Amino acid sequence: MESQSKPIENEEQALLQQFSFDEYNRLMFANLRKSMVQDLVNNRKESVIFTKYPIEQVVKMLENPQKNEKAIRTLSRFLYISSSHYYRLINYYARLATLNYIVIPANLPKKINKKTYKDTYQKIIYQLEKYNIKNEIPKIMVIALLEGVFYGLKYETPDSFYIMPFNSSYAQISSIDTGTFIFSMDLNYFSDKEYILSSYGEKIVNAYYAYRGNREKGIKGDSSKRWYEPSNGICIKTDETDLLHSLPIFCSIFIDIFRLDDYKLLKKAKTTLDNYKVLALQIECDETGAPKMDWEVAKKYYGQAASNVPEGIGLILSPFKIDEFSFQKSTTSEDDAVTAAENEFWAGTGTSGMMFGSMKASSSSSLDLSTKPDEQIAFQLLTQIARHFNREIKLLNLPYLFELKFLDQSIFNKTKVQDSYQKASQYGVSGAKLYLAASLDMTPSDVVNLAYLENDILDVTKKMFTSPLISSNTLSNGGQDGAGAPTVEEQGGTPTDNTEASREGDGNDENWHKFYLHI
Repeated sequence: MESQSKPIENEEQALLQQFSFDEYNRLMFANLRKSMVQDLVNNRKESVIFTKYPIEQVVKMLENPQKNEKAIRTLSRFLYISSSHYYRLINYYARLATLNYIVIPANLPKKINKKTYKDTYQKIIYQLEKYNIKNEIPKIMVIALLEGVFYGLKYETPDSFYIMPFNSSYAQISSIDTGTFIFSMDLNYFSDKEYILSSYGEKIVNAYYAYRGNREKGIKGDSSKRWYEPSNGICIKTDETDLLHSLPIFCSIFIDIFRLDDYKLLKKAKTTLDNYKVLALQIECDETGAPKMDWEVAKKYYGQAASNVPEGIGLILSPFKIDEFSFQKSTTSEDDAVTAAENEFWAGTGTSGMMFGSMKASSSSSLDLSTKPDEQIAFQLLTQIARHFNREIKLLNLPYLFELKFLDQSIFNKTKVQDSYQKASQYGVSGAKLYLAASLDMTPSDVVNLAYLENDILDVTKKMFTSPLISSNTLSNGGQDGAGAPTVEEQGGTPTDNTEASREGDGNDENWHKFYLHI
């Protein structure tokens, strides 16, 4: 390994000699895919060390959560790796929302230059497209739910965007700007990690050396500059009411996770014991209790029996009556204990266990209602994230102001939201078509690009879809107009008052979803 590392180190030194320090950092940072996470050359790994936590230690930490918040966050990361229940819980909330969004005007000036207005809108939607929201936000939400807060650094090139998580143990919320949290990072984080410092960008490198000093550049350190507020920072907090402390949102159920693990181990131990048996070999005795068989002969037969029994079978040599017995088999109480512990876990989180197979669903309506509070947790985090990105849009200083808005749409109410927007579109509600397109997983740039492709390039509506799609409302009835279902009169009947009212009004409103809608 040493012979392989030396040529690599020589190449790095040659690069450093060829370029200035600042230019080297710029070139390294231009390609986000090459950001250093671990120093493989020197075999340095920046990974969390997970250890088993005694339940007594967990109880003690939770007795004073504010004092032990760093330890509790570490425990939360440990449980995310070791507990399938906790893993599924965190990912359930992180991926509950569809992350569908639209861009709406923040204000409407009296005088508008249409071309500038359109150019501004397109610049914003393409900027949001570059943010790759549906890929970056779930990672933010996972960490925010795990630790109670997410600290990250945004890095951007003309055609790419990336958010690098920052260690929460070395960051604190320092201020609030336009409703968004601003954090400061403890530059001591890099004291033993200078090998990854250049991957954090030139500004952080300069801030670190302004704090620690740099003999090569003749910079004297200043201990008062330990905390640095990065301009590219992003901070999302699950509990916005307590700015001084950040705790995992589900830390109150950590004890239930350990108890569930204990119940499973107990069940496994009892199941293992059920598979063991013992055979007792009897040595006959006389009236005085003296063995009738010589001890050496008894040992011989005992040895022969012991060499022929399968694994899991024990032998006992005794003067008592020969018998065969097995340990008492487990009853359903052990299974019930595990199930009860699982139900307590989900109940403690406020999440229905029906979605994870631990409880029997009583009805679809009860399951639907149980997801409403879950959706609110996800939507609240999305509102905070949208507020951060809207702040970024304001900082662009564009002629007109637009805002990012996430739909209150989850994986459970997705169809209902689509149906409501489709109906609103049919009734001509302003903006409903854009909302409908967003609910169909289309980004604003998708809408603009596909509309241009269909109308101006392919001319789809005139050359391809020249007639409405076939449905029960457009099938031919053999009449003169050749469309629609047979009327009551055509079938030989007499129209009723309800029939006439339906014709004058909108009596077939329940069939609105069957119509073809062109956006």
